[in-house]
Amino acid sequence: MKLGSKSLFRLLLIICCITLRTEAVAAVDRFELQLKWVPQAQFMGFYIADSLGYYRQEQLEVILHPGSEDLSLAELLARGQVDAAVEWMPPALVARERGAPIINVAQLFQHSGLLLICHRERGIERPSDLKNKHLGTWFNGSEIAVNAWLDAIGIPTDTADGAKVMPQGEALDEWRKGTLDCVSAMTYNERWILIRAGISLSDMTIFSLEESGFGILEDGLYVAESRLSDPAFQDQLLRFLKASLRGWRYAMERPIEAVDLLVQRFPDLDRHHQLRMMEEVNHLLGELETVGMIHLDAYDRVVDMLWRSDAEHHILEAEPTRAWTHELWERAHNKSSIFSLEVRYRLDQILTSPVFYFIDLIGTLAFGIMGFSRAQSRRYDIWGALVLTSLPAVGGGTIRDILVGGDRHPPFILNDPAYLYVVFSIVIVGTLLTRFSHDQPISERFPRIMSVIDTIGFAAFCIIGAKVAILAQLSWFWIPCLAAVTCAGGGVLLDIVTGEEPRTFRGIIYEEVAIGGGLFLSGLLYLSNFSSNVEFHITLSIGLTMLLVFVLRMLVITRGWQALRLTRRSAP
Repeated sequence: MKLGSKSLFRLLLIICCITLRTEAVAAVDRFELQLKWVPQAQFMGFYIADSLGYYRQEQLEVILHPGSEDLSLAELLARGQVDAAVEWMPPALVARERGAPIINVAQLFQHSGLLLICHRERGIERPSDLKNKHLGTWFNGSEIAVNAWLDAIGIPTDTADGAKVMPQGEALDEWRKGTLDCVSAMTYNERWILIRAGISLSDMTIFSLEESGFGILEDGLYVAESRLSDPAFQDQLLRFLKASLRGWRYAMERPIEAVDLLVQRFPDLDRHHQLRMMEEVNHLLGELETVGMIHLDAYDRVVDMLWRSDAEHHILEAEPTRAWTHELWERAHNKSSIFSLEVRYRLDQILTSPVFYFIDLIGTLAFGIMGFSRAQSRRYDIWGALVLTSLPAVGGGTIRDILVGGDRHPPFILNDPAYLYVVFSIVIVGTLLTRFSHDQPISERFPRIMSVIDTIGFAAFCIIGAKVAILAQLSWFWIPCLAAVTCAGGGVLLDIVTGEEPRTFRGIIYEEVAIGGGLFLSGLLYLSNFSSNVEFHITLSIGLTMLLVFVLRMLVITRGWQALRLTRRSAP
């Protein structure tokens, strides 16, 4: 039997297709996720990613295991029985300290849904009414938040007249039995179960742990830390994160369609209840673009509850370190930054501290006096003095914020009136001194003192300008540029308004020092990405930059250093 050319071509094509399909099927990796509880909208993003084929598109076969009360998720991860698990932060940190090194790779819930729902008929209307009451909760990390909250409001849990925190079962059963004065509930589940069971809101007093400032980080994604050193597992996890994030975004944008898909998969679920749950879960997830990002202020709050609280209530023996990583999360989001999330967060935390805020105001004062002295020497009126004082004091920072936009809009002076108070104070005090003392400008009466104060302010402005660029995640070259704009922008405006050529354009070394300081700080902060003590390293980096900028600027002033000028050759 002879095959024609067309038949032979078709046969080869079929063989190629079969071969390619076999290779594609063989390339699918199995990935097992352990959920914390039974199938419901709480885990919607994972079910959507599976139902819509997002995992399959990433060459993954994902197995979603339902959870139960008797499962130890940390042990499952440590023994390698599952690849990832959805767990709450408190038990994860406790398990990590006790020898199960699991690590958070994505934090789904940004807010806590934990509530205490109390019988109003038992005289509970405010937190102080919880004395001598029996409070139920699940001992899965929620008891930590409840105990910390009670301790903060002055209600003991270890005395005869204090509150009694006890394990509870089903919230509805405990409520009906009446053995507990309060039951724990989640905003997305038990609260609606109680309401749908016919319990009126007027019969309840509800305390939100999140609104009280004691919310815990629930529903985070954890893996065994040791496995992150395996490139193959990293690749699988990255693909899993990408597909899961697509699933969660779909659920947030199309909650009704997502619930319909979930109910199709699990017909026994109550659709109305799942819609309510999805609505609440969307609130707990936070912003659409930051799904999976851990907020370090919330992380610090959980650590406070576990370790930094009263020594008698310590649950951890030491403060946890490296309990989370965002490297893969940022790659899954296609976000890249020179500086890690922790470096950016700690930098902002340190630079908004009262100490640095005071230094910043000192700089505003020094720069403002420079502008007022210009108005004083030209015998301007009050309005002119106010404008000229404002330009160097807040002009550079305002220009910077307008250029950056985003979180810097509106500019800082519209969000914090303290800077304008400094400007007003300079004008008022300066005007009084001018009227009843000397006409000589303040900057000329105390040149050395003003030089030192001005230089301190210059260093502070340099660091703040660099910080704005870093937090906005701009390219590295914008860091020194914004440092220079913050330091020199207001002075340039002052010169332009008063009809002078900007002095910094005529050989005075000014922006150059700010640029050097911005580059120096960014280099040190980059090294903080690899530090075991990020907070200390950032503090040291800021201190060294302040010192470098201060010394360089003082040398320029005292030595009279000049920048290279553009000049034309003299005619022969």
